[in-house]
Amino acid sequence: MILNFRRGSAYASKKARERLKQLTPNDIKKVTVIRHAAIGDFMVMRPFLIEIKKYFPNAFITLSVDKNAMYGLPYDLVDDVHIMHKNHPEDKSKKTSLFFRIKEAKKLPPQDIIFDLTDSSMTLLLIFVAKAKLKVGYPYRWIRKLFYDLAVHRSDFVYEAESIMHQLNFLGSRAIAPFDFGFKDKYPKNLTKRIVYFAGASTKAKCWEEEKFQKLIELLSNRYDSYEHIILQGINEDEKFLNIYETLSDKKNINIKEPMELDEVMQYLANSSLVISNDTGIRNMAIAVDTPTVGIFFNTGAFRYWPRDGRHECVFNENYTSPSVEDVYESTIKLMDKIYE
Repeated sequence: MILNFRRGSAYASKKARERLKQLTPNDIKKVTVIRHAAIGDFMVMRPFLIEIKKYFPNAFITLSVDKNAMYGLPYDLVDDVHIMHKNHPEDKSKKTSLFFRIKEAKKLPPQDIIFDLTDSSMTLLLIFVAKAKLKVGYPYRWIRKLFYDLAVHRSDFVYEAESIMHQLNFLGSRAIAPFDFGFKDKYPKNLTKRIVYFAGASTKAKCWEEEKFQKLIELLSNRYDSYEHIILQGINEDEKFLNIYETLSDKKNINIKEPMELDEVMQYLANSSLVISNDTGIRNMAIAVDTPTVGIFFNTGAFRYWPRDGRHECVFNENYTSPSVEDVYESTIKLMDKIYE
């Protein structure tokens, strides 16, 4: 494998360059991917795992995760799971000690390549302790050269699935968008005239105001009166969204959907015409099953979470303020007209 990049666009140590000259993709037998994150991040990384299996056909793939975030873990794309605990297993209110984390990190067997897709203090510890011929990550600061043999800059202006893939591209993989999420056979589409709304997010700061969601649903239910308009509930107590539904419950084409098991949610989203949500896992799940989405952003940058393939729209203001109902409404109509009219 020969690296091919312009100076400054990536980093490779002299040792890594020499070692790669002696290796082909077929020589790689053990690969670990570190992804300490939530379900939305697991969805985004699926094309990366699929490409690893293609590019390193003889590799045994291990995924390292945080025990507190395993919902939606892509078991179908990995051969083993390595677990670390950010919080103590017997008392989740307490962080695990450095000694505890080192002990867990040492459980990872020697690897040919480790890809760190998270770059947190805990994953840097794992990288430092783990034994591997090559360690790949992101060069945010010069000190990362003490941890990684190879590093690629991560852009906030391309869709994250594409940015992640760069860690394989500079090793020779030709994978480019559009990406395969591996769900076409598992969740076959049976398209229903249905628009799904999810008003939750990982933090309250990412949640669009409920009164705005309520007004948006009312407007869209009138415009698309032949569609079902479904308010999807989450699993947390603050994700019931009854306040949104109460004043709309008299409309026959508006309903609320109780929480479902993961496979059921994925199939439900696959069969839907459109998903409108905050920056959250539900939107990433919809993207992964090729359902169009409208994302509402105001607390984080949108470009990193926005596949620019014509099937997804993001609504945001330049000054990071909450978008108006009118802006989301008009963006939804524009997308619906382009895809379905």
